[in-house]
Amino acid sequence: MRGAVGILFLLGMLFPSAPAAAENVEADVKAAFVLNFMKFVEWPASAFLSPEDPIVLSVLGNDPIAASLSSLDGKKVSGRQVVVRKVPGLSALAKCHVLFVGASEKAELAPVLGAIQRWPALTIADFEGFAGRGGTIGFIRRDNLVGFEINEESARKAGLKINAKLLYLGKSVRGGQGGER
Repeated sequence: MRGAVGILFLLGMLFPSAPAAAENVEADVKAAFVLNFMKFVEWPASAFLSPEDPIVLSVLGNDPIAASLSSLDGKKVSGRQVVVRKVPGLSALAKCHVLFVGASEKAELAPVLGAIQRWPALTIADFEGFAGRGGTIGFIRRDNLVGFEINEESARKAGLKINAKLLYLGKSVRGGQGGER
């Protein structure tokens, strides 16, 4: 199974940036990345009240990937069901395990990351510079290919452990608000 996940990541990195007609395909591939990111992250036991608690994936803002992320609702990660919810604003971010930040929130990133820093949350976005500004994982494009950056310091400050296999596949970055957790 892990080999298949590694292949998915490698295929995703080689998947060229889609033209407008294939935007949904690219969004579906990125949603698959998000599901696999969750499989390679370990949350502290305190992040859940019981072994049956779901992994809550909150989607903040607008982004073409948001519709594809809804397809993750009900999937299983490490024996936990994934629950996807669209949140209207910062006040609704309470205790999510994964926060996908839409590109529409790029200008308000500091308050978003500040609002989420009270609990262990994996933060992901699809805009350049996200991981360097304190997010955990950000999608990037290199020579028209889809890849991702990981801010391991941000993950550590959030109490998350990222599997070395995922760290190997992503581009490591430092910096941003992640150091303030």
